[in-house]
Amino acid sequence: MEHGYPRTAGDLAVAQDFREEPAQPARPPHAAIRAIPSLPPAPEMVGDLGLPDRFIEDLALKTLHRLPMPTPGGVANAMRIPPSIARDVLDELKRQKLIETTSASGRLEQEWQYRLTDLGLQESEKALDRSRYVGPVPVPIQDYFRVLEADNDIGAPDPVRLARALQQLVLAREIVAKVCLALTSGRPAMLHGAPGNGKTTILELTSEAIQGVTLLPIAVYVSGHIIRLYDDLVHVVLESDSGLDAATTVDRRWLRIRRPFVFVGGELRHEDLDLAYDPALGYHQAPAHVKAHGGLLAIDDFGRQQVSPHALLNRWIASLERGDDTMALVTGERITFPFRSTIVFSTNIEPRTMLEEAHLRRIPYKIRIPEPTPQQMAEIFRRFADAMRVEASPAQIEVAVEMVRQASANNFRSCHPRDILQLVLEEARFVKRPAVLDAGAARRACEVYFAVDPGIPAAGPS
Repeated sequence: MEHGYPRTAGDLAVAQDFREEPAQPARPPHAAIRAIPSLPPAPEMVGDLGLPDRFIEDLALKTLHRLPMPTPGGVANAMRIPPSIARDVLDELKRQKLIETTSASGRLEQEWQYRLTDLGLQESEKALDRSRYVGPVPVPIQDYFRVLEADNDIGAPDPVRLARALQQLVLAREIVAKVCLALTSGRPAMLHGAPGNGKTTILELTSEAIQGVTLLPIAVYVSGHIIRLYDDLVHVVLESDSGLDAATTVDRRWLRIRRPFVFVGGELRHEDLDLAYDPALGYHQAPAHVKAHGGLLAIDDFGRQQVSPHALLNRWIASLERGDDTMALVTGERITFPFRSTIVFSTNIEPRTMLEEAHLRRIPYKIRIPEPTPQQMAEIFRRFADAMRVEASPAQIEVAVEMVRQASANNFRSCHPRDILQLVLEEARFVKRPAVLDAGAARRACEVYFAVDPGIPAAGPS
């Protein structure tokens, strides 16, 4: 056998006076709801896979080496190819005296079991030296690019769903309207403001508002290398497609997934912007922005990453403007991927102190998430008290809000009510009594939370 492969070309609540549904921004024409795409038809012959025969035979040898029950059906399922193609590949390996049927084989062809001959074992070890990848047959990268080029949906959240989702937050109506406009535009946006006021929660709610379905191959093949695109921690396969068996008439190397929401935070490193090769697994892993294609990429705690904000923006914003991004394989060969995602940044740092004018210009939407007012703080307290089953009267909430104001030096945060109530609840469990937001409990919670004794307001109940 040849020894190489040919090269290819914080949870919040809504204040009472903000519950009216905000005016909905007009849905842009490109974000119209589209029909669910169809999976490609199943290949009929080995040549329809679009890959070198030697690569497919190597993959079959490695699959047989790993399978506990190496039947034609088992090979077909492991490689996600039709049984007829699996039988053709096995027949060719048998002709080359690399495999043989075992004495445990049944009378029916689908019950036959195969094992590697001594020569086949040697060839499988050589194949593993060349690439340790074992799994579904990858799709030629050109086929993947053709699908990407045909997918013009930017993957922005649905405006109506997003507006309804944001109703859970204590935000003024004008802030909700600005956030909806920015995040449904499909253009880069930035949420900024003090920590604890709901920026991350907004991103999480945005993920629930993304609609639509797109096609994704599990892995792609390029120049003898495999790039795995599917990530079960990110991509959600349609329920109707999760149980497809070998008898299906569609190509099981492809998946129909809900438009992805990819969330990265302060752990992002410079090397995470490129293809990552894992020698133990034998394939490249796609970076976050490639996994987010056709969906939304959220960067939380922007400016806190190991990679500088300038480098990150130079890489992603420039790529968005061009519509593509170039990355390198482990061998140094460069591959240009189409790049169409909605990017949203969230930061606690004032944008103008962190970014140059050119970068600020390339992020057209910069929305400040403000600190809550005393009235909003009271509503958040009320809703969290209801949700956490902490007894809290309007007068007790008023006292708690005043204590938080004094302890925080007038720096309200939307997360304060949740955190204070959690401390009250934990103290009540410890002393085995009902959880009540009385002045004493609120004072003790504020003292340990803020490391400051807020005192008890003179007008408040004891």
